[in-house]
Order: sequence, then structure tokens, then C-alpha cells
Amino acid sequence: MASGIVQNLVDALKHFFDVKFYVRTATVIGILVIGYLVITAIILLFRRLLRKWLNPRAASIVEKVVKYVGVVVVLVNAAETAGFDVSAALGAAGIAGIALGFAAQTSVSNIISGIFLFSEKMFQTGDVLQVENMTGSIESVDLLSIKIRTFDNRLVRIPNEIMIKSKIVNVTHWSNRRLDLKLTLPLGADPKKIESLLRDAVISVPSALSEPRLSFSLDSVNSAGVQFAFGVWFNREDFFLFRTDLLYAILTKFERAGFKPEIRLASIWDFPDGP
Repeated sequence: MASGIVQNLVDALKHFFDVKFYVRTATVIGILVIGYLVITAIILLFRRLLRKWLNPRAASIVEKVVKYVGVVVVLVNAAETAGFDVSAALGAAGIAGIALGFAAQTSVSNIISGIFLFSEKMFQTGDVLQVENMTGSIESVDLLSIKIRTFDNRLVRIPNEIMIKSKIVNVTHWSNRRLDLKLTLPLGADPKKIESLLRDAVISVPSALSEPRLSFSLDSVNSAGVQFAFGVWFNREDFFLFRTDLLYAILTKFERAGFKPEIRLASIWDFPDGP
């Protein structure tokens, strides 16, 4: 019995002092260290490149994908070098991956759609969007969906897959906007006089911008009267004050001149509560 214990001890010492054991251990450590350095370098490179093309959230998603894929590759190589048979584990992981892939098709589609949306830089948190027949401000831009807060205080979740297929209008992308209006006046109204009254009304509104200049045109003539179209520019944050002041100024100027115009907003800003 004693001789057996001694033999086992000798075998253990032989294994411990085996040169191949040290070489294999050093190789495994080298793979882990070099793999870590390579993954870090690739992530830093991707970070510099992606920040130029994608917004921070999309760039962060790509960085995480690169990181996780790199870690898996390094660990598999280290395990094989250490003598572990990873084929069974990889086979099981492959089967599980296929099953999860079928179950997560919608999620994957939303993630891919989200990356394309982020790369376009069409919108960001805080912007006011019109998505089909819904308008609201963006509360969050996530991996799977966009969350929009409507102006009647509802939170709407729109999957990225739907967003990328929909017509999207970013109402607040630019710092200024144009408010388009149409005025209907009785037949015989003098266009020159109408334009002069409109310009006087615009000048009296402090929040109206002088540049770009006011646009004015004779839109149509029919049995209901003469329709004029014009557009006035303003800063987007002055929308409520500007719209109220402009309509009041127009009504005041025209009533003093003996006109009672029918005014209709013809602008993307014409929704119930506004941004």
C-alpha cells in the first residue's frame, strides 16, 4: 500500500515537472493575454471609426458585439490548447443558438433595424417626430424600440423594425421652421393690398424672422373666393407664442382694412397640442 502511494506521488511529481505541462500552461496564458490585448486594440479602433459614422448608442452596441465575439474566440482557443474537448460544448451551443435564433427572429430584426436607424442620424432623444399619423417627442432610443411621448401624455413604444419601414418626419431637426397659412378672401380682393397687409402683420410680431423672407403667392381662384398662400419663418421654440401672435396680428390688420379672412393652417405644425 505504501509503495502505491509513493508511486502515485512520483507520477504526480513527474506530471508537475513535465516540460510539456509548463509549455502548455504558458501557451494558454499567452493566448489569454494576447487575446485580451488584441480585443482591446480592436475595440479602440472600432470606437474611433464608429464615432464618426454612428451615434454613441449605436457605436456602443457594435462595440459590445465585437467584445463578446472576441472573448468567445479567445476562450475557445485557450480551452483547446489546455486540452479540453470543446467540440461537444460547441455543438450544444450551436443547437441552442439555432433554437434561440428561430425564437428571437423579431428581436434580431429589431436590433439590425435599430443599427440602420442609428447610422442615419435621423433623430435623437428630445426631437419631435411624426410617425405616420402619430406625433410626439422621443423619450428614449433603445436597442429594440423607440419610445415616444405624445402631447396628450401617452407613452408609445414603436419597434425599430416598424420605424425603418415607416415614413418619419423630424419636426425639430432644424433650428427654425416655416409656418404656412392659407387665406381665403372674397372675389375682387387686391393681391398687392393683401400682401402689404400680411407683411405689416408679420413685422408687428417680434418672434417672426426677417430671414428667410416671407413667401407670398396667389394660390387659387374659385366661386368661394380668392385663396392666398404665404409662409413665415420662426424659431422652433417660439412656436406657441409665434402662432398666436401672428394670427391675432393678421385678424387685427385685416379687420381694420375691412376684410374678414378665412385662415387655415397648412403646416406640419398644425396638430392639436403642438410640440
